[in-house]
Amino acid sequence: MVERRERRTPTLRGRQLGIDLKRLRTEAGLTADQAAEALGCSQGKISRIELAQTGVNKGDLFLMLDLYGLTDAAVKERYWRLAREARGRGWWEDYREVISGGLSTYIAFEAEASELRGWSWGTINGLLQTDDYARATFMGEPAGRDRSADEVNKLVEARMARQRRLDEGAFKLWAVLDESLLHRPIGGRDILKAQLDFLLTPRVNVTIQVLTQQTVWHAGLNGAFTLMAFEDHPPVVFLESLTGDISVEGEGDVKGFTLAFDYLRAAAASVEESRELIAKARDTT
Repeated sequence: MVERRERRTPTLRGRQLGIDLKRLRTEAGLTADQAAEALGCSQGKISRIELAQTGVNKGDLFLMLDLYGLTDAAVKERYWRLAREARGRGWWEDYREVISGGLSTYIAFEAEASELRGWSWGTINGLLQTDDYARATFMGEPAGRDRSADEVNKLVEARMARQRRLDEGAFKLWAVLDESLLHRPIGGRDILKAQLDFLLTPRVNVTIQVLTQQTVWHAGLNGAFTLMAFEDHPPVVFLESLTGDISVEGEGDVKGFTLAFDYLRAAAASVEESRELIAKARDTT
């Protein structure tokens, strides 16, 4: 196998391929070091393929599958098809100079999700932001002081591009917002008021609830998170952090966050009550 160092944004299909290859290797009783030695490459390359951080060509893929004992030609071709699809270039690649790391991975997964459930308490969910609110958010972040106007424009443009798939009805969004967000004038009161108006725009594939500030203890106190569901892939959780989004894929962890979201939406005001809270906040802003 010829080494070729190529870092890429992990995509949903790439992650699925990596998960399957790791499972097949483990079932064959091989460590990553043993597989690398047998295939004549570095252990790092095996790990990068399994983590979907690099692509794999057909020859290398078939050598790996042969080593792991998979000889069915049809199944091998299915894995090659998955590998080819994983190498597809997403629209977000046009924004590589401003989108990288955890955010890039988040967007790649979001682009294939069938449903998102998110808890927000720092800023309003990015899929529900106006361009002015998004701009103010990017400029207000610690890194915002070092961003040029062009970089901020590209980040806002990318966020609006993410919203188009939601506007087209390609997936469902259930967002629970902390009530404090309705009163936090990010960008100023005029921008907040327009943002609240936007939240009141009805969309059949969007559900918004507000968790009131009277809720002393709740399941979202440890921070914002988003649950992503897919048609043919296990669900994934992304946690917001100061340095970017962190993915969580362990079955037990995902179940824990699913339960936490269920507690949050049960504790939140109903959809109609939430609309009244948003409208009241808009009228008093």
